[in-house]
Amino acid sequence: MLRITSKKTSRKKTVIFLEGKICQEWVGELRSEIETGIKDGRKISLDFSRVSYIDEDGAKMIKRFPLQKVEKTNCSLFIRTILGIKK
Repeated sequence: MLRITSKKTSRKKTVIFLEGKICQEWVGELRSEIETGIKDGRKISLDFSRVSYIDEDGAKMIKRFPLQKVEKTNCSLFIRTILGIKK
């Protein structure tokens, strides 16, 4: 299960708090949430602090969004490795 909570932190930025597992059955819902924010002209920040797992479908979807539009924050080593984030 994946809980998605969006919070507009300013006129140009939305933080999407994720909790649980990002897997195939939830990828479409998360993609829709991200795309809605981008279409509204907002920068999106994904908060991974409460994500325990990401499957291949979830990782592929998240990687498709450019860093200028979608920031990834509070990633564990596991998530950074899956998403190819070097830090």
